Amino acid sequence: MTPALRRRLWLGVVLLAWLALWFAGAQSRSLLEPDEGRYAEVPREMVVSHDWVTPRYDGVLFFDKPAMQYWGTALAYEAFGAHNWTARLWGLLTGLLTLLAVGYTGTRAFGHVAGWSAAALLGSSLLWVVGSHLNTLDMGVAAFLGGALCTYILAQLPDAAPRARRIWMLLTWVLMAAAFLSKGLIGIVFPGGALFFYMLWTGQWRLLKRMEWAFGLPLFLLLTLPWFVALQLRHGQFLDYFFIRQQFTRFLTDRDDRQQPIWFFLPVLVIGFFPWLALLPAALRLPRRQAGFDARKLLWIWVLMIFVFFSVSHSKLPLYLLPVFPAAALLLGEAIAHASRRTLGSALGLAALLLLIAIPVVLHTHAPRDLAGLTSVFAGYMHHLAIAMAVAALVLALAAWLVWRGRALAGVGVAAFTGLGLLQAALIGFQALVPAYSAAPLARAMLPALRSAAPVYMVDTLQRGLPFYLGRRVTLVGTAPYDLLDGLRWAPRHLLPLTAFEQRWRMQPEALAVIAPPRYAALCRQGLPMVAIARSPRWVLVRHPAARDMDNCAPPVTVTTACPHVSRSVAPPSTAAVCSPASPSPPARASSTTKAG
Repeated sequence: MTPALRRRLWLGVVLLAWLALWFAGAQSRSLLEPDEGRYAEVPREMVVSHDWVTPRYDGVLFFDKPAMQYWGTALAYEAFGAHNWTARLWGLLTGLLTLLAVGYTGTRAFGHVAGWSAAALLGSSLLWVVGSHLNTLDMGVAAFLGGALCTYILAQLPDAAPRARRIWMLLTWVLMAAAFLSKGLIGIVFPGGALFFYMLWTGQWRLLKRMEWAFGLPLFLLLTLPWFVALQLRHGQFLDYFFIRQQFTRFLTDRDDRQQPIWFFLPVLVIGFFPWLALLPAALRLPRRQAGFDARKLLWIWVLMIFVFFSVSHSKLPLYLLPVFPAAALLLGEAIAHASRRTLGSALGLAALLLLIAIPVVLHTHAPRDLAGLTSVFAGYMHHLAIAMAVAALVLALAAWLVWRGRALAGVGVAAFTGLGLLQAALIGFQALVPAYSAAPLARAMLPALRSAAPVYMVDTLQRGLPFYLGRRVTLVGTAPYDLLDGLRWAPRHLLPLTAFEQRWRMQPEALAVIAPPRYAALCRQGLPMVAIARSPRWVLVRHPAARDMDNCAPPVTVTTACPHVSRSVAPPSTAAVCSPASPSPPARASSTTKAG
């Protein structure tokens, strides 16, 4: 076997191992509330209804975001069925493909070491991995924006042939259109703003002539306008709601209750690049002067502009910062290519040291309030995480040793596998806590008592993944969920008043209901006939009592036993937790669904 063939085989083994580690756990992890459940259900309803134009959640119009990710996920459902892994496939694939784009672009712009170092560290940095493995809309737009940045840089490189430059520029327009269809105006604001500030800094206004306006702009409009026009023709309120309410109002006001201090994204950026955070100062230093097109300047502007944009926004969530990461990864890769053994080895050694320091903090972390009843499970997860951190620290120390011995690429590769492996261990282990954070345990508790045609009610609460796991819609009752307020205002028939629910419940013996605990207590005092069959701190699952339950109305006695998936109420038939008719008392105030994500 020749040395070249041996290297290719070794590279193939490494890539296969990376792919296996990248996709690990996608099916075994239940979808988390509220975002993963919501964004899994919208495309499922597209497939069932055969309406790929109008996004709906539980039949309610849902215009918060464009349809690009919904289409991609719906295609995955059509091909492989609706599962945890197909619901997450869009983020996993777009996150992975961005690694390839960053690696190729870095190789062309800065050299082999810089390119593949950039891909490795992007694919192992904390925020990028977490964003890729959660079913939210942030990874898709970050991937398309990162891809547009990469193709634009490739088009402007001095050695790019005219035909290649044209192809790369047209691909830039396509990726901008995909970003626009993923999350709206930032799909054009970020690339356009970065180019404007770059030209303002360098005076290279001639770049405007290289934009392929004659073909690129019509291509962009051809890809983006049809869906917006079609949806506006069907629903006249769409454009005003999407652009004014969702784009401008969210950025300029605190209406969505997502305000954070202006420095919020600074720790997100630093921690999000673990285990490479010690290299950030070198990567983000002001670029040197360079004649002609300077990719470093454009990358530096991209990072700074997006960071400032989201910092001044009134709506802040950690994953919003994802579009910064491909550009910062390219800068980090270029810094690694020029870093000394001492600098790179010390950076990896510092990451190992920080992990060791964090282990006692992890072990002494108390369970949050929303994990009431799962404190021992939380402690077990923390021990699992501490062990993973200890192992990762040892391997990072090995990576640092390899760098100090002059094997920089090997050290970077070992560190990248370590970062990805640690994060996968944290994500997969988090499955132990899904009773508090997922609708999957509720669905499992419900299925034995659920009849095919029986209605399912959600009273003053909403587990957003429940329709996905049941494969059917539910009926909303009482308090409108915060993310469906506008859709229910347009079609109030999708929200059942509490009095109507009580009337229907008495006439539907096979019905099931999931009720917020305060409302459940109030309905019990009013004498609504119910049997509690499962409960959690957030909801109570009830069924209509059978005739034998009503004939033997003992005081409600409930014995709760711990279960790996859900806390179920267990009682003998003669002592089931039954609410039988009684003199009504004033209802308790309904609790609203907590905002999240």
